[in-house]
Amino acid sequence: MKFVPMFAMIIIAFFVMAGIVVDGGGQSQTVQEALSIAQSAARAGTNAAAGTSVNGDAFDLSGPMAVTAAQNYLASAGVRGTASVAGDTVTVTVDMTYHPHILKIADIPVHVTRSARLIGN
Repeated sequence: MKFVPMFAMIIIAFFVMAGIVVDGGGQSQTVQEALSIAQSAARAGTNAAAGTSVNGDAFDLSGPMAVTAAQNYLASAGVRGTASVAGDTVTVTVDMTYHPHILKIADIPVHVTRSARLIGN
């Protein structure tokens, strides 16, 4: 009978360790997904360039078009986020939430920012 409390503590410790491994991996995967979506949305925004390189003109980034393109990408990916343009750089912030599967203490927010710059100017 004196081994029952120790056995219970070992079971709880294994449960917590499994939760840290599974939920930590899940959070990491959510962060990677958010990074990928943010970077792709920023690239989509830089595709909203106007101009032609055939006659030597530089490309210009249309701010409203770039923001719209990035937001459309976020919407198609089904995530919340914001996009902004500063000069020739499109910056996208993505907000996602990881819902733990084992350690259901609280949802874990994931907030990442990535940017893409129009080159060739």
